Amino acid sequence: MSGGGVASPFVVYPAIDLRGGRCVRLKQGDFRRQKEYDADPTGRALEWERRGAEVIHVVDLDGAKEGRPVQTDVVSSITAAVGVPVQVGGGIRTLDDIRAVREAGAGRVVVGTAAVTDRELRLRAVEELGAGLVVAVDSRDGMVATHGWQTVSRVPVLELAFELVADGVSSVLFTDVGRDGMGGGAALEQTAEVARIIPTVASGGVRGVEDITSLVRVSGVTGVIVGTALYEGQVALEELLAATRG
Repeated sequence: MSGGGVASPFVVYPAIDLRGGRCVRLKQGDFRRQKEYDADPTGRALEWERRGAEVIHVVDLDGAKEGRPVQTDVVSSITAAVGVPVQVGGGIRTLDDIRAVREAGAGRVVVGTAAVTDRELRLRAVEELGAGLVVAVDSRDGMVATHGWQTVSRVPVLELAFELVADGVSSVLFTDVGRDGMGGGAALEQTAEVARIIPTVASGGVRGVEDITSLVRVSGVTGVIVGTALYEGQVALEELLAATRG
């Protein structure tokens, strides 16, 4: 089972998005705008580890759509193969879901919709996981998006961030949905606003080294998820890792 530790103060998380057992990317979370990259996600995880990844971020897209973990067998394969921690999210809505993903080897568990809409679950997840819990805060025009980004609530993102801090959540994964998979650059201003409230992993729109060097300078931002830019060959993982070191 992969451990939960993270070695560096700022972490680059290469993303593996799973759908039908394969590694894909979506644009703006739209399942109709999918591009497949790998038929072997475990092989891809090993490649990211070989190239220096300290943590790998895995998203169960089928789970996000169905509201329950679907790809736990693939997650188990990945966590058994690599020696670095694996952070897993997608469709995790109950304590049983959390436990299933942990049993599959996840070092940290990303909970989105349920942690946003069900405070009792959120509190129990904090109690059970501690720093191993990451709450996904997804934003569409400053409002919280839920249910695989298919629903936009009336809750402002910053209001939710304050609630999470009050409930003992130690880290969030912030995604500007409009930028995800589009390569338009990281949402620096919005990410910084959230990071002033709670330690934040940034996600969405990262193009290359310039986004990393900008995010590293933002107080409270502890890392960044990178997907499309790596898969499309716009930047090498090694370049991004070097950027975090100066």
